[in-house]
Amino acid sequence: MTHNILIIGAGIIGSALAYRLGQAGCKVTLLDPSTNGGTASAASFGWVNASYENPKPYYHLRRHAMDAWTRLLPDLPDLPYSQNGTLYADFYGVPLDTLFDEHTPWGYPFEWVSPDQIATLEPNLKDVPDRALFCGIEAQVLPNAAARVFANSAQNTTHIPASATKLLTKGGAIIGAQTPDGPIFADTTILAAGTHTTTLAATIDITVPLNSPAGLLIHTKPAPQLISHTILTDGLHMQQRPDGTITAGGDFGGGSINDDPETGSRELFSRLQNALKTDALEFSHYTLGLRPTPADGMPIVGNPTNGLYISVMHSGATLAPGIAELVTAELTAGHRDALLNTFHPNRFDAD
Repeated sequence: MTHNILIIGAGIIGSALAYRLGQAGCKVTLLDPSTNGGTASAASFGWVNASYENPKPYYHLRRHAMDAWTRLLPDLPDLPYSQNGTLYADFYGVPLDTLFDEHTPWGYPFEWVSPDQIATLEPNLKDVPDRALFCGIEAQVLPNAAARVFANSAQNTTHIPASATKLLTKGGAIIGAQTPDGPIFADTTILAAGTHTTTLAATIDITVPLNSPAGLLIHTKPAPQLISHTILTDGLHMQQRPDGTITAGGDFGGGSINDDPETGSRELFSRLQNALKTDALEFSHYTLGLRPTPADGMPIVGNPTNGLYISVMHSGATLAPGIAELVTAELTAGHRDALLNTFHPNRFDAD
């Protein structure tokens, strides 16, 4: 029997789920008022990695997801994904030795690079540190564009450009969602709605503890090739997009530079100008996105009640294809992979 699935949210998580679930033979409805690839996804830095905020179970989930990106590429060659590697000259107050010592025993391919090697990797970096870490398997992706590729390539999928206003119940089970144009019914409803997940879950008295820290990014006008890799320096992360624009931010977890975006964007652009050997940079604009971040920082992935599945997390750029594989296996074959055990929503029940 065909499994009818309603996915609320067409950002990178929801769209990747639609792609994998449709591929598995499910009949999918993708519900989102926008077709631009998601609000949070459109304001994401798009760094694909397994080094950030890493208790060991989260590391293994992220490594699985990084491999999932490469598994997708033969079938979706238009994905805006590039395994460009990351140069770590600084890591937001965490000593690089600590980063190396924590991750290399798990098999993460960090390598130390010398000043000469740094200058070869990034000849336009102005201040070359005495040493840095390099990880060649890390990547960059344009999350909103990737979401559009997933959605447009999804089989058995209908995109309805509308908002969910509440979840619908019958006999103690979730049976779909209400929209301004009427109800949509499904065997399973997946909440992949980012910061809106909390509001929708509350319509059936389920608490999803999310924070929404603002993430400020600046974007330059197209410039000559200045950056080859993702670069992390003191107070700045930056990468150059395929169109020549450079995107940079100052804090992945929210912070004071995000509180006043006009002043913060000027400060970030000044940092970027001071970081690179060039006079060619021109400021274009900034974006300010709300990052859907569970209260404990870890993804929320699982079914809190019959008929409902929640999939919400901060690191969608890294996790989307891996989450899509694992959730598809759970919903279609009844197999919940051990990789997901730490991240079930029932971990908040005692709170």
